[in-house]
Order: sequence, then structure tokens, then C-alpha cells
Amino acid sequence: MALLIGALVALVLYYTIKAFYNLYLHPLARYPGPKLWIVSRIPYLVSMNSGKLPFRIKELHDQYGPVVRLSADELSFNDPCAWKDVYNRRDMLRPPRWGVRPPGVSAHSVISAPARDHARFRKALNPGFSEKATRSYEPAIRTYFEKLLARLDSAVTRDGNSTVIDIVYWANLTTFDVIGELVWSKGYNCLETGAGHAFMGVLLHFQAFLAGATLKYYPWLHACLAYITPKSAFRLLEDIFKDTHHRIENRLLSGRTSHADIVGYLQAHNKTATVNETLSFDEIEQNLLAIIVGGSKTLTTIFSGLFHHILADNVVYQKLTREVRSSFSSSDDITASACATLPYLNAAIEETLRMCAPILDALRRQVPASGATIAGLTLPAHTTVSVSCYTMFKSSRHFENPESFEPERWLEKEKKDNAAFYPFGLGPHNCLGQPLARLEMRVLLALLLHRYEFKVPRGGVLRKWDEQKIYWTWAKEPLMVEIRRVER
Repeated sequence: MALLIGALVALVLYYTIKAFYNLYLHPLARYPGPKLWIVSRIPYLVSMNSGKLPFRIKELHDQYGPVVRLSADELSFNDPCAWKDVYNRRDMLRPPRWGVRPPGVSAHSVISAPARDHARFRKALNPGFSEKATRSYEPAIRTYFEKLLARLDSAVTRDGNSTVIDIVYWANLTTFDVIGELVWSKGYNCLETGAGHAFMGVLLHFQAFLAGATLKYYPWLHACLAYITPKSAFRLLEDIFKDTHHRIENRLLSGRTSHADIVGYLQAHNKTATVNETLSFDEIEQNLLAIIVGGSKTLTTIFSGLFHHILADNVVYQKLTREVRSSFSSSDDITASACATLPYLNAAIEETLRMCAPILDALRRQVPASGATIAGLTLPAHTTVSVSCYTMFKSSRHFENPESFEPERWLEKEKKDNAAFYPFGLGPHNCLGQPLARLEMRVLLALLLHRYEFKVPRGGVLRKWDEQKIYWTWAKEPLMVEIRRVER
């Protein structure tokens, strides 16, 4: 008994001394933040796993200012200078705890890779996401957009003059089919069947990713991960890996395709690259999985976010539809290059990227052994630093009326060049699919707004966008809208 009491006393003393050190003697002690978060990681992790962390971080910045200490060794910045200071440096990498890979997977992807592998992956992937490659994908993309329009036309005809759809669901089906076609020249048949694929439950994977990162803060718990994870979760992952494996193998065996695709670009890279620069089959597989997720879920966020906000503001809706319908006499005239010239459409997309940023993870980076200067502050090695898109984009320090959806703010040149606004990230780890994302957003939105009238269904309620939870990206609730064909 005496031994047990002694151990408990020693444990309490240890944590008391550690808490005192972190609060008052730690190299980051001069930076403000909630004391409970500095003493323990638990409040931070609870907030993250409950889908509330980005909201809470913004609240803390509103309370404490542009630099907030989120834990003993982590700082969050709401300063535009931090974007370049953090993300333009190649030696500022994700903290080890955030390089999580699925259980049983040894190969990295662009999401988890260390610096050297990340550079190798980007060199192989960049040609498939260039402006030139993106333009070549437009006919294949348009094929799926036309399939969506045909399904919606059929639903309107079946139900009379109008029908009610879940815009989130149909956007998800469309973006999954499109990215499958662009990756390995074969969609998921979602639009044909009107049903989803196992991948569409990927939000559960985001939550699993956050749970995995949480456990890495407690190594003794992480060691038990394989034993405490439900077998059903492993089966879901195994099914997705098998499906991906078969799709890649079939694509490689098929040889030539009707259009260029990402697998083809990776094949071309491996044929000319040195031995140290080639990608293994497992690395190709993991990178394509990351592309499928990034090329579908994030775009669904933008489509649903834009419709949410224009349905909430009839003035914006009328301006947007007037521009689109006056610019194109026929849907055949709607092309990516033509849509790129529409000021209000592109302003609405930018404002949606601000209000509904698709990637809301804190984009954590670790200060290297040599230290770093971030936003004018000299920080010690191994400090975790981050910029929260949600905080930066919704801050009155950087945007007037930050809670209002105002596309007009992007029509003025001096406001376009906002140093706080990097919705696709910055530096060597930025989103490589930006040109593709913008092409899809512009063309699909123009096609839909040219063809249909949209409104909230009778008796329907438009919930606040920010009432949804965030697990790396938005946990989107169904968005029911009534559509009818435009009378011409």
C-alpha cells in the first residue's frame, strides 16, 4: 500500500511540476492561450474529435489575438505573414504524429510523405495536373456533367414541373465519377445507378485519421490501435484498397485510353525517371487514393456551399443567374475558357472558398532543428505552428463583414490580392489540383444555373452553414433544393 501511495504522490508531483514548467518556464510561455490547453492536450483533442476545433481556434484568436498557444509546444497564427513564413519553407514538415497512414500500409502518399518522398511524388504527379493537362480533360469531364443534367431533367419530367433533390448527394456522385475517369479512365457508375460507392463514406476515414493522430499523442494507446479498431472498419478499408488495386491493374493492362489520365502520366514518368525517382506500385496506389478523396469531397463542399449561400441571398442569386444566362445562348457555349471570363461567377466561387474553405485542417508544420522566424517571431526547434483557414478567412482583421457572403468583395482589384487568402494552401505542399478544381467549379455551376431555377422547397429550412461539424473537411448535411427548368 505504501508503495502505491508513493507512486501516486510521485505521479501527481511530476504532472504538477510539468504543468508549472509549461505555463511559466517553457520557451513559449510568453505567448497567450487557454491555460488548460497548455497544461494538457486533452481539451484540444476532444475539440478536434468532436468536429469543433476550427471554430474553437477562431474563438481563441478573437480572445487572445493573432498568435495563440494551443498547447505546450504549438502556436496558431492569424497573421498573413505566417502563410509564406511557414509554408514556403521546404524544411517545415508535418509533425511526425500527423504523418498517419492507414493500418497495415507502409507506402506514403503526398499527404503523409516526408520531404524527399513528397518532392518525388510531386514531380511525378505535377504533369497530370498542369494547365495543359487540365484543358485536355474537359471533354471527359463534360460527359459526366451531361449525365448529371440528364438525370435531373428526368427527375423534373417525372415529378411534373419541378423536383426536389439533395444537391450534396448529386454533387458527390458527379465528382466521384469525374475523378475516377480522370485518374484511371473509368468512373464509378454513380450517375448511372444513382447510388454511391464505398468511397463515399470517406468522411468516416477523415474521422479515423483524426483519431489515429490523437492516439499518437499517447504511444501506449497507439500501440493498441489494431486491437481496439472495429473489424468492420478494417473490412471497409480492405474493400477500398482491393477496389483501387484492381482498377489500377486493369488500367495498366488496358494500354491506350480514349483520353489522357493520371495513371498514364505516372506510367510516362516511371519510364523516363531514374531508379531513385520512380514510384512503386504501392506508392502509386496510395497517391491515387489521396487524389480520389481530394478531387471529390472538396469539390462537393464548394458546390454545396455556393448553393447554400446563394439560396440564402436572392440578390446574389439573381446577379449570378443573370450573368450566366445573358452570357450563353445555349449550354453548348458553356466552356471552361468562356466561364473563366465571367466576373461575378468567379467572384462567387472565391467567396465560397472563403466562407466554406474545403480544407479546414490547421495545416500543421514543425519548426526544424535550426529554429525559424514566423511573422517576425523567433521560435525554438520542434515547435508546431499552423495557420487556420477558418480563422484567417473569417477574421475582421483581413475581411470587412467577414460573416457575410459578398462576392462583390472580389470584384475590386485591391481586394483580390488579399495576402490572407490561400484557399488551396501555399508552397511545395499546396493543392496540386487547383486548375482542375476551378475548371470543374466554373463549368458545372454555369451549366446548372443556365438550365435550372433553384429555391428552398416549400416548408424547407436553410440551416446555417457553420452549424455543421468539421472533421478535416466539412461534415456536410443534406441540402434539399427545388429545381425547375428555366423557361425560354
